[in-house]
Amino acid sequence: MARAEKLHPEVNKMAIDLYSNWKSRKHDKAFEDFDEMTVTKINEVLSEINPKHYDEMLQQTLVPMLDHTYMFPKRLKEELQDKGYMILAISGSRFEEVDLFARYHNFDDWIGQTWHRSDDGKKFTGKITATYKDKHLLLEKLVKKHDLTYDDSYAIGDTGGDISILDIVQNPIAFNPNHILLDYARKHNWKIVVERKSIAYSLEPKNGIYVLA
Repeated sequence: MARAEKLHPEVNKMAIDLYSNWKSRKHDKAFEDFDEMTVTKINEVLSEINPKHYDEMLQQTLVPMLDHTYMFPKRLKEELQDKGYMILAISGSRFEEVDLFARYHNFDDWIGQTWHRSDDGKKFTGKITATYKDKHLLLEKLVKKHDLTYDDSYAIGDTGGDISILDIVQNPIAFNPNHILLDYARKHNWKIVVERKSIAYSLEPKNGIYVLA
């Protein structure tokens, strides 16, 4: 949307510049800058963004990429489903995006951020129901909704925003973690998995250090 100048004059260039900084690895926190600052700015000008453009870009951009997934979480999901686990997704992305992805990949339930629309659907009201903070509270709602337990539960996260969920399950996995999650996972001896070129490397804590499992 930024490249097509469909966000907002204040946001278009900033989003592109921060994205470029991340992709060119300008500094260690480039991804966090892109992720956090663009979200903050978009939220500020949301009521001036056209939902029609968002819906069009969603179909053009996400639908062709629905099969672009990592092998480790995909296989773990399939293994757990075979054992009767319920598969849940809690994301800070917009509900429309999460819904499209989760339905395609046969999740059981999911939660995503809501950009509220006017009754006729032609405008964003500016009201937001955020889901990128306190994710453990959202998980607890799903656990109660489906009468689940935390016995032998698993969770996968890749950023600091996922820490509160990983903290309350029995098998937390930091997958391709950012700096915040990596530091936290190491301090708490969580399993760390890094996947590159379809090979997943599992790092297991052992005697105060991590070893390649």
